[in-house]
Amino acid sequence: MSACAPTIDADSPDAPQALRADGAPFAGLTQCEGQPFVAVFRGFTADGELMEKAGSSPSSDIYGVRPDGSVARVTTDLGSYEFGIADDAATIYASPDPSPPASPPPSTADATTVTPSPPADRVLAIVPASGQQTLVLEAPDVGGVAPAPDGSRLGLTVFTAGEQPDVGTSAPALVDLPAVAAPRSLPPAASAARRAEPAAVATRELTWSSDGQRLAFVATLPDATQEVRVANPVNGDSTTLHRSDAMTALLSLDWSPDGTTLLTVEGRAPTEAGRSRDRVVEIDVATGRSAIVLRGVRGDLVYSAADGSRLTMFDNSAESSTVARTWSRSRGGRFVETSMAEIGADVSLVSGDRLDIPRCALR
Repeated sequence: MSACAPTIDADSPDAPQALRADGAPFAGLTQCEGQPFVAVFRGFTADGELMEKAGSSPSSDIYGVRPDGSVARVTTDLGSYEFGIADDAATIYASPDPSPPASPPPSTADATTVTPSPPADRVLAIVPASGQQTLVLEAPDVGGVAPAPDGSRLGLTVFTAGEQPDVGTSAPALVDLPAVAAPRSLPPAASAARRAEPAAVATRELTWSSDGQRLAFVATLPDATQEVRVANPVNGDSTTLHRSDAMTALLSLDWSPDGTTLLTVEGRAPTEAGRSRDRVVEIDVATGRSAIVLRGVRGDLVYSAADGSRLTMFDNSAESSTVARTWSRSRGGRFVETSMAEIGADVSLVSGDRLDIPRCALR
C-alpha cells in the first residue's frame, strides 16, 4: 500500500453518495504559475474519427484543462500525438504520428527501383498557452514521450525493426535536453544479459519518479505476459516489480507523487455474466507487493493529489461524450468516487484519454 495517509472516511454504506463533491473533478488541482492548464489529454472528435491513422485509429489532438474544468485545444492538426507535460506545466513534449510517405513518381530515366527511407519521427516542444512548436529531436520510430521532472532529459520508447516487415521491438531510450542528439538505449544489452532478464518485445507507459532517479514502464514479453519494470536511467539496471499473465493487460502506469507506489490498471476479460473483472492496483516500489484499491474501472488513471489521496480518469462509456471521474481514498485504503462531470462538450469532444497532470498542479 501507499505510504500516503488516507484522509477520507468512506467505509459506511452511504459514504459514496455523501462524498460526492460539486461535480468538478479538476477542482482539487491548482493553477501553475503563469500557465493556463492544470492537465492535458488526448481528445477525439467526430472529425478525427473520419481521418483514421494506421490500424483504424481515429486521429486526435492534445487538449488542455483549465482550472474551472473547461478545455481548449493545444494542437489543431489531428496529429495523434504521444506526449507528456513537464512538471512546471510550461512545456508539452510530443511526437506526432507521422503520415505514410507519398510514393515517388516512377522514373523513366532509371529503371532501378529505389525504396524511399521512412521519414524520421519528430519530437516537439509545445508551449501550452500559444501552441507554438519547436523541434527538439528527429529519430526513427519514436513512440511514447515522458519528460524528466527537472526537464533535463526525455524518456522515449523507440522501435527497432526486425528482419521481417512490420516485426521488431520497442525499448526505452533517453535523450538529453536541450541538445539535439540521438536517443541512447535503456537498459544496456550487457546489463540485461548479466541478469538473464527476458527481453521485451514492446515497452510503453513511461513514467518518472518525482526525484527523476527512476523510470518505470510496462514491458510486454514474447509470451504476451506483461511486467512493470523500474530502471535506473544512469546505468540501465532494471527490476521487475509486478507481472501479469497473458490474459491480463496492464492498461496504464503512474508514479505516486511521493515516489512510494506505482498505479496500474489490470484489464481482464469480463465474467460469463458480463460483469467487469478489471481492477486498479497499487504496487509498493520498495517491496513489490500489490494491493487492489478499486474494481470495475478501465482507463488511464492518474494520481490527482499531492498526497496520493485522489485518482482521476476519463470515462468514455457514453456514445457521444466523455466524462471525467475522480475517486478519493477511504480509511481502508480503497477509493470511492467523489465527483464526475461531462467534459469538452463545447468543443465537440466525443472521447478522451492519456490524461497527464503536471506535479505543480497537485495540492
